[in-house]
Amino acid sequence: MVKSIIWNISNGEQFPLELWKHHNFSIQIYNISIDRIQSIKLEEESLNIIFLQIDEAGWNKIQGDFIRDFETNPYSNLVLVSSTDGKLLQPNRQGNFLILEPPLRQRELKWIIEKTLLSEIYKRSSIEIGQGCLQNIGFFEGLFELAKKENIDKAETIMAMEKVLEFEREMKKNQIRMNKALDHVNEMRNSEMMELHQRIKATEKLDELRENELREALKIKEATEKALEYSRIEEVHQDKIIKAQEKLFEYTDKEIRELLEENKELKKRLGISTSE
Repeated sequence: MVKSIIWNISNGEQFPLELWKHHNFSIQIYNISIDRIQSIKLEEESLNIIFLQIDEAGWNKIQGDFIRDFETNPYSNLVLVSSTDGKLLQPNRQGNFLILEPPLRQRELKWIIEKTLLSEIYKRSSIEIGQGCLQNIGFFEGLFELAKKENIDKAETIMAMEKVLEFEREMKKNQIRMNKALDHVNEMRNSEMMELHQRIKATEKLDELRENELREALKIKEATEKALEYSRIEEVHQDKIIKAQEKLFEYTDKEIRELLEENKELKKRLGISTSE
């Protein structure tokens, strides 16, 4: 398992991701304050990731020295810069030096780190295989020359040695092809990083639109409920009005009957004839 170190450089900010386990590499976090950047000594045998958290004013102050110290450092495998005040920092470089756009997206950060570490592990393995092949070529060439000097005439031995040399030469060619393939992998990794960044931004925009739609739906629902509630209140009031009118009609009808009866009685007392 390859040891990897994340140098978290900041003014007291914690590294934004929790450490995770991977079967190909281990991760350690070294917290360094910004005023102690010059004390950083990258470990040659480890994979080193520089993660700087800084605001715009601080970046404008140190970016020249920072880029000079880490962008071309042979032991620096990845340099990331993240804004702490939400402002986009400049310049935004590519390759192994990347300034992340605010706000910081944890999924994107983890993906970039994992891809870089795996790529570096693959590169180291390829180099070790290539160096082994080159060493073996020298060994077998020397052995072949020794066999010739000692006048070893067995045809089978000479043919076997030539086969071995041919095999080692093919391995050397394969190493060259592997290095080209590795360069292609790194180019694809950088392209995938940019595509992932765009996909994450699109997903966040879609989530924002969905959230807005949900808010609008809740507003419509609330308005509908209020309209129904108002309608029910109007219904109750209308019912009360109708009942009041009915009572009024009943009272008026009774009053009219009583007046008619009084009128009849009055006419009788006055001797005025009444007709039904």
